[in-house]
Amino acid sequence: MKRLLFKCTLKSDVILNQKSASEGQNQTLDFIPGSCFLGIVASKLYPKKEDYKDKKEEYEEKLKLAMELFHSGKVRFGDAHPSQGDVRGLKVPACMYYPKLKKPTDELYIHHLVPNLESDEIKQKQLKQCRSGFYTFADEKATEVKTATNFAIKSAYDRASRRSKDEQMFGYQSLQKGLEMMFDVEVDNDDLTEEIKKALEGDDKRVGRSRTAQYGLVEIKFIGEVKTDLSTDNTIEIDGKKCVTVYADGRLIFMDEFGLPTFRPEAKDLGIEGGEILWEKSQIRTFQYAPWNFTRQCYDTDRCGIEKGSVFVVKVANNKNMDLKSQYVGSYKNEGFGKVIYNPDFLGADKSGLAKIKITDKAEPTPADADFGKKDNETTQQITNLRLFGGNLCGYLANQKLIEQENITIYKLVNEFVKDPNRGGLFTCSEEKFASQWGQIRSISQQEKDYESLRFKLFGLKEGNGKRIEDKKKGYLSHGKAIEKWEQKNKVEVVQSFYESIQKQGLAKRISEAMVNLAAEMAKEMKRKSRKEDK
Repeated sequence: MKRLLFKCTLKSDVILNQKSASEGQNQTLDFIPGSCFLGIVASKLYPKKEDYKDKKEEYEEKLKLAMELFHSGKVRFGDAHPSQGDVRGLKVPACMYYPKLKKPTDELYIHHLVPNLESDEIKQKQLKQCRSGFYTFADEKATEVKTATNFAIKSAYDRASRRSKDEQMFGYQSLQKGLEMMFDVEVDNDDLTEEIKKALEGDDKRVGRSRTAQYGLVEIKFIGEVKTDLSTDNTIEIDGKKCVTVYADGRLIFMDEFGLPTFRPEAKDLGIEGGEILWEKSQIRTFQYAPWNFTRQCYDTDRCGIEKGSVFVVKVANNKNMDLKSQYVGSYKNEGFGKVIYNPDFLGADKSGLAKIKITDKAEPTPADADFGKKDNETTQQITNLRLFGGNLCGYLANQKLIEQENITIYKLVNEFVKDPNRGGLFTCSEEKFASQWGQIRSISQQEKDYESLRFKLFGLKEGNGKRIEDKKKGYLSHGKAIEKWEQKNKVEVVQSFYESIQKQGLAKRISEAMVNLAAEMAKEMKRKSRKEDK
């Protein structure tokens, strides 16, 4: 058996709806199902009888190949997950919990390894389950992989009247262009690998919805063969029982004895003979959707199963030697359902249940982030072209585009300030109360629109006609009762550096909006801190 690793890069936004419902809010999947890649290969290698009218033997040979590829279970197309470099991300395990009002980066517990969930200490923490996000796991460190999304409002088109249809508006959420994802294909017959690689590779592949419009374009490249296996033989002991943890890398679908979907599989369904699932220790999440069959132009039977990221705890015999490898279990394996990992290292914990692995949300910039400056330059050039070669309408659109670009820059600078422990963190970590001060800064910023006038009101500094005027008694942050609070740890200089960074971005005329936005966000942080302390 070979495991072929591929990288899928989004060349445009991709729509993969979580549900088939056409009404109400609909969100996109944060991964690409293996069925999409199966469809890409099938479109290339599945023979059409009308194309082989006088070539019966060749048609039968192609049909035999297709049956082995798509219907025998010998080829399994895995789901594509967001990646960091050449490391494929994994859905955050459902057994990971963190205390209320904290983050997974602060304190993390493995649910089934906490010795006493009823203790006062654990109850006071009010543990919350990790449910969303993908992480790359390496060297006892987990790094979150960001999956940016976009949202667009569309309208159905009336061809007869050549206008938008009434009451036919809908919204599309999509995965953002530039995202890199990794997936693997397991092939039992080595002779099929070259056919699969040729059918998958290319920069003109399309997945998801609205593929005939501006969505769904992806580029797929073959990376190499997968040699490593995240499964281990490191069993755990819970209440004196030898146990195996089973992590769902893919969505799982199991059938009962009557051929109906079930949410309660047995240990043998998970690939462990003679075991018993400890449901009180397991963390299971479920899903349900109806797949669309393009050939028949209708929905197939609902698929009900267990969501990826779920974790089973299975009790096994103490004298049983375990030699478990990652594999596919359950039904619809060829479409990527059923992939499981046994006893992964990232589910380890100490005696108190604290996870050995440390989660960090700091990751290297993705291609989408790296192109941020490049996109700014492209936008600037578009604005210039609109103004040079367009009329009144184009001039208006150019102004709106410029405002949007400036807003993005301001929000980015404000968010960086608030999240930075050396800037916004100086206020949220302090014992002093600053909420009222930020409210006053917001009030002053709403009144003063000019860059120099607002700087004089806040810091007592002004420059004009080649002269520098400094009067600290006139600046709100440079005198008064609160001055001692602001002088600690150079808080005034920190705020002033943000103020000057707006000018460096060429946004001096938007300084009032930037400071109002900053003051509002910081005031919210102060209120969150106050509520946390009250509790």
